[in-house]
Amino acid sequence: MRNSTRTWPRYLALAALCLAGCLALWPARAGVVIGGTRQIYPAQNREITIQLTNEDKKLPRLVQVWLDSGDEKITPEQSDVPFTITPPVFRMEAGKSQSLRLVYTREPLPADRESVFWLNVLEVPPKVDGEESQLRFSFRIRTKVFFRPQGLPGAASDAVSQLRWSLLKTAQGSMLEVQNPSPYHVSFQEVALALGNGPDARLNKSDQYEMVAPGGSRRYLLKDIVGALPTGAHVQFSTINDYGAFVPEQAPLQPAVP
Repeated sequence: MRNSTRTWPRYLALAALCLAGCLALWPARAGVVIGGTRQIYPAQNREITIQLTNEDKKLPRLVQVWLDSGDEKITPEQSDVPFTITPPVFRMEAGKSQSLRLVYTREPLPADRESVFWLNVLEVPPKVDGEESQLRFSFRIRTKVFFRPQGLPGAASDAVSQLRWSLLKTAQGSMLEVQNPSPYHVSFQEVALALGNGPDARLNKSDQYEMVAPGGSRRYLLKDIVGALPTGAHVQFSTINDYGAFVPEQAPLQPAVP
């Protein structure tokens, strides 16, 4: 059984495409928030519950939800993931909450590492009396859903200590490369090369904070070119844990592997 989003109404997704990039006189403000910055789905669970809240105290919202496997351009009708989510379309009254039921349909996923999907929450604000000539914004929030098989070695928090960092000189500039041998995804909030020891060490930061997948690697371009490394140079970074908290970390540089 595949995602039931294929049968969902199309007008909400089309509204998002039509309104994207348009400027409006209507106050552009999202009202719907998701409980948590990421969702963890333990494989042994029959389902998980995700909480949404309409924080607008005056106006309702029309909401559509769906999952994708990483392509943010996928519409609900095109989504093909091994999950169902209910309700797929609903109205949220001002100041109210709505629980979503996310169910894994038991189609095969890797058992030796995490898989990641993205939850999409599209909200369309209501038409306000007296604003017939004004455009309205729709808002879409995307947040990660980590499917975690049972029996993976260690804990997700242990993955950070297994990361291997090295400095590379490339045609694009100096890059930090991270290798993740663990079965867990690691998400970054900040990545920087600390040129020296102590809190006053100069930081050569990167603007790229993408997560690194299980068994994968990723490179982060530094803002400045690095010459000779001073004594005590190391990587300073922050990860995002299962609860959405930023956790400061540091690690030594390892020799680059050819």
